Amino acid sequence: MKRLHYIAWVLMLAWLIPAAANETITLSLDAAERLALQRHPLLSQSQAEVEMSRTRALSAGQLPDPQVRFGVQNLPIDSLALNRDGMSMVTLGVTQMFSPVGKRGLMQQSAQAETLTAQSKYRDTQARLRHEVHMAWLDVYYQERELTTLRASYELLDQIVQVARAQYRNGLAQEADVLKAQLERDDLREREENIQAARSGAQSRLARLIGMSSANITVTAELPIAPTVHTDDELVNMLPQHPQITALDAQIRAAELDLAVARRDYYPEFGIEAMYGYRAARDMDGAKVPDMISAGVVMSVPLWTANRQDARAQERQAQWLALRYQRDDLLLQLNADARARYAEYTRIKSRLVLLEKMLLPQAEQTVSALLAAYRTGKTDMASVLRARQVSLDYALRVWRLRTDAWITTAELNYLGTTITETSDHEH
Repeated sequence: MKRLHYIAWVLMLAWLIPAAANETITLSLDAAERLALQRHPLLSQSQAEVEMSRTRALSAGQLPDPQVRFGVQNLPIDSLALNRDGMSMVTLGVTQMFSPVGKRGLMQQSAQAETLTAQSKYRDTQARLRHEVHMAWLDVYYQERELTTLRASYELLDQIVQVARAQYRNGLAQEADVLKAQLERDDLREREENIQAARSGAQSRLARLIGMSSANITVTAELPIAPTVHTDDELVNMLPQHPQITALDAQIRAAELDLAVARRDYYPEFGIEAMYGYRAARDMDGAKVPDMISAGVVMSVPLWTANRQDARAQERQAQWLALRYQRDDLLLQLNADARARYAEYTRIKSRLVLLEKMLLPQAEQTVSALLAAYRTGKTDMASVLRARQVSLDYALRVWRLRTDAWITTAELNYLGTTITETSDHEH
């Protein structure tokens, strides 16, 4: 009986696993975004880098470890005895070095600036990941709306084919009309296969971003309400707070501090050392000779600075300048992107209104009118099919523009990301 129960469980699992693997998952944009922020390894890597830099900042600027010395002094070479000579001793010493004044504080501030850099990069990774999820989700959305539009066009073509056949049976049309309508319908099926292939690629990209192995994903049928878009002038004013810029600001600050650290290397380092010496010898009266202690100061002498301190200072100076130029270039690039994306957004919105309100309704009315005219023999099949193609193109362009408007909105929102706004979305 136990074996039968075991076989029954195996058969049930074998039936359930393929069913779960083939199950279609429907995701809203918000759900896809939450999954990506929870699961994507790039975000975990960025968070680990923040923790790494924060831990490094704790140890920066601390005193170097003290040095302990142990040895013997003044042993006679003929016997190596400690008690034959009064100067023979076992020594134990400690040395503690000290950096030039202010160097350790500068090193700690530089490490803290590196932590701010890592935090800004983490927030930029969040914003980028959210943006990539939006792009992948919207790509799947458009492919599915395109498929829906094509399948609706099948119904219109089926109606046109039926009208052509009826006209042909009644001797009011030629067989070529039927063949043209059927050819148009077959062409749509080929386009559908291409769209399905594109949708599979988009589903795979979305699955990778949300951490799912299965690409059998669909999205909700309605676009979410797009967030408010900042104007180009508002975006330009917000760009200095963008995580990419704040990360470079923190790097520039760290480079300034590193340059100050390099300049401190022109000053000597100091150290304090103390030593205790144990003596085993005895004096002429048989009493043990006293032990000894020693103390002193150690100081480095930076004499040859050309190949050491000068080179390090020049390197830090060049690094600081390179980061300043990089920040200026990035800010100009983000500025140009913000203005270009906003101009594209306004163009898409105006074009979408024209298509939705005028061109698409007129094209659909033209198809209905020409099809009615074809039934009475007042027009030809070619005119009907051309009007049908124009109507389909307008319908697809409407979906393309609706999706592009959301895509441009997502791009503008990424450009408008600030440190505060990104922190509010942390999970």
